[in-house]
Amino acid sequence: MPKIQSLKNRLKDIERELESLKIFRLTPQLKKFQRSLIGEQSFVRNELKKISVTKETRDALRTQVVIIANKNRSEKMKRTWRYLRAIKENYPVDLSTKELRTALKKHRQGLETDVPDVAWRNPSP
Repeated sequence: MPKIQSLKNRLKDIERELESLKIFRLTPQLKKFQRSLIGEQSFVRNELKKISVTKETRDALRTQVVIIANKNRSEKMKRTWRYLRAIKENYPVDLSTKELRTALKKHRQGLETDVPDVAWRNPSP
């Protein structure tokens, strides 16, 4: 824990220095120095957060990341499915859904597909 204490002490020193700089008039050099102190302050705060993270909070954060990633993936798949279904319903495409997904991938890569370009631009009639 000595590293945590030294970081806390450094953070207090930086805050004290920033407070003491308020009595001077603002000059470009003072602004530059204040910005560097604020940057160092945020760096120290991030280091404190990294050190103080426990195994339980790390696991909770990891599960939250997985939940968010799954949600984003699900939303993207639903969006793609709606897009492909609109193309299938509104244009005479004799492809299965799997083949249409393959054609969409080729279209996004800029390759030729059997589906007309009009269908890719506006799947609604």
